[in-house]
Amino acid sequence: MLKFPVIAFSLLLFFSTNSLLVSHAHLDGDSTVTKPRPKKKHPLLDVIVLDAGHGGKDPGAIGTHGYQEKKATLAIVQKLGKLIEDELSGVEVVYTRKSDKFIELYRRGEIANEKKGKLFISIHCNSTPEKPTKAGGMATYILRPGKTDAAIRVAARENAVIEFEKNKKRYDALSDIDFILTSMSRSQDVKFSEKFASLVQKELRKSVGLKSNGVEQAGFFVLVGASMPNVLIETAYISNPKEESLLKSDAGQLKYAKGILEAIKKYKETYEDS
Repeated sequence: MLKFPVIAFSLLLFFSTNSLLVSHAHLDGDSTVTKPRPKKKHPLLDVIVLDAGHGGKDPGAIGTHGYQEKKATLAIVQKLGKLIEDELSGVEVVYTRKSDKFIELYRRGEIANEKKGKLFISIHCNSTPEKPTKAGGMATYILRPGKTDAAIRVAARENAVIEFEKNKKRYDALSDIDFILTSMSRSQDVKFSEKFASLVQKELRKSVGLKSNGVEQAGFFVLVGASMPNVLIETAYISNPKEESLLKSDAGQLKYAKGILEAIKKYKETYEDS
């Protein structure tokens, strides 16, 4: 974990090196205010990383009728990837997994960084211990310390995947302070993550028809390593029989893919023009 003296020094260095030069003196004694530099636009949204949650020896949550989260997430990601490739010219799709394979949480972020991703989307399904449940709806999460007990529980369940990993100690240092510092250092990424999360909720509400549980924040390990705007989407409650059926069907999976695609299209305009 970072030491606070280092943090303080880094913040001081940041503010000192980014201070605006208000004026300068010329040799003839005149002084003028420097012209503001033109606002630099973001690079193109040309690489989107799609992360199908769970996989391989990690089935994720299991529905009332036995459908596995890892199958739903992969199916939605595959459909979404094809839609992006068909409808968004010049956008490369990167998959953290394209088959029923186990990928460590830290490695998913590494893949995104190695491929120079501009947006990281992790797809999951929500669940409750009791089955069947009447709990339902969709939520999209950004990386920040959890504000509600429900959000913290969701993150804890998703983070429990590390039990399948060989080196679990790599996550020992992660805590709320780490998520705070990560958010501080990526203020622009957080801003765009929030924007995209809101668009996802709006478009999924239209395409899928389930209720929106809003944009939440929590400390998901899978989002920590992705150095770009990133979100985690809880598509539905797989422990709810009706929503499990939706997740299992090709038609339902396509509705999710189309909704997320529409969110990406709208986000792309905002991102590239900013």
